[in-house]
Amino acid sequence: KAVVSTQSTGSHSELHILVNNAGVVSPPIIATEQGIEATTGINYLGHFFLTHLLKELLIPVKGRVVVVASDAYAFSKLKLDMMESKKPKIFQPVSKPGVHEYSISNICRILYANELSKRHPDLTCASLHPGIVKTHLDRSFSKVWKYCCCCWTCCLVPPEEGAETSLYCATIDISIHNGMYFKDSHVEPLKGEVLNTELQERLWDISMAVVNDFMETQ
Repeated sequence: KAVVSTQSTGSHSELHILVNNAGVVSPPIIATEQGIEATTGINYLGHFFLTHLLKELLIPVKGRVVVVASDAYAFSKLKLDMMESKKPKIFQPVSKPGVHEYSISNICRILYANELSKRHPDLTCASLHPGIVKTHLDRSFSKVWKYCCCCWTCCLVPPEEGAETSLYCATIDISIHNGMYFKDSHVEPLKGEVLNTELQERLWDISMAVVNDFMETQ
């Protein structure tokens, strides 16, 4: 927050493109310093917070926000009752975060990109699947999972190829597809709860509440 605040009030007065691309699966910690489930905190809520801090630089220049997500969103389901109470279940740490939490975090990313485009229509927003990329995303996997991943090596694409859809969304005029999900540099139809506008709105509200609470304690 301190670094972003310094940049916002210092030499940087504009931001035209923001690509949110941090991600983990089965992280070695179960919660962030703020007590948020680590996978969702890093993969989604951190992006939400960063974009919130930078929005005053993005909006005046009609900037672009690209959210790197994953087709893994389809592996789990997000329900409204997971976002009830002052401490929503979606943000509660679990003893062994894994594929389910990774999937939930990607549902959140996709819902967020769509809702961001509605709340700030001057921004161009997109979420995307980069492919199954050969990175170190499996660095915290168990030995069994790492062995399974070795069997998928032939299906992995190099990082340069994995970046193509991100670059497409960041540089090509996609304004007529604002808020949509991309794959292989094309709009990809979504399915399931990521199309639920009530979920989008509720996720935004609880995320904003967490961010506001955090900012008040700093």
